[in-house]
Amino acid sequence: MLQGIFLFEDRFDKETIKRNFDFYEPMTVHESSLSPCVHAILASVIGYKEKAYEMYLRTARLDLDDYNNDTEDGCHITSMAGTWMSVVKGFGGMRVRDGVLHFDPYLPSQWKSYSFRLEFRGRVIKVKVSQDKVDTTLESGHGMEVVVKGKGILIGK
Repeated sequence: MLQGIFLFEDRFDKETIKRNFDFYEPMTVHESSLSPCVHAILASVIGYKEKAYEMYLRTARLDLDDYNNDTEDGCHITSMAGTWMSVVKGFGGMRVRDGVLHFDPYLPSQWKSYSFRLEFRGRVIKVKVSQDKVDTTLESGHGMEVVVKGKGILIGK
């Protein structure tokens, strides 16, 4: 259910996401390598920052800590991608709405800052989140508008 909500998040309000998260998360065993990152992202959406961080750690450390007792069979590439997704879509709040990049970032209490780069329509964008600010920089490509915490910002030329 939560995977479906993640895939079609724009069709659900936060209260519906929260209600389903509160119901399904406690009974989820997270044996799928896709599970913790989806939970980290949805927990971020509904403001469950500590749960989001817990799920981020689980996806980031799935193979390192051998949570599912199956690392001897190989690494979970989905968990590696899930780690990136947890930071960018979870903590960074990145979404594409009507063709425009939106960010609604927050800083996990355990961190001093974080940054990530992404390519969007031939442009490379860097986002750095620290305790007191969010910097969004166009590293290559033509100028564009992004939305950060609900405010439109023109980056680049």
